[in-house]
Amino acid sequence: MSMGRGHEPAARRALTQAMVGGGWVVLQNGHLCTDYLLEAQAQITSADKVHAEFRLWITAEPSSQFPVSVLQVR
Repeated sequence: MSMGRGHEPAARRALTQAMVGGGWVVLQNGHLCTDYLLEAQAQITSADKVHAEFRLWITAEPSSQFPVSVLQVR
């Protein structure tokens, strides 16, 4: 899913589905949605249970605002 304006609702749904049922979520252009990435980090770390087959792949251009802590979740 290519991120940018208005794509956060679809990303939230995909992330929730993959966390529960397993699977991959690919977020492209993460540098365009740094606020959402922090939200996704909180969603993952606060979840009671995350499916063992859940994976989150993020692509991004170099950005000083990219939250590096997102790369260190679980």
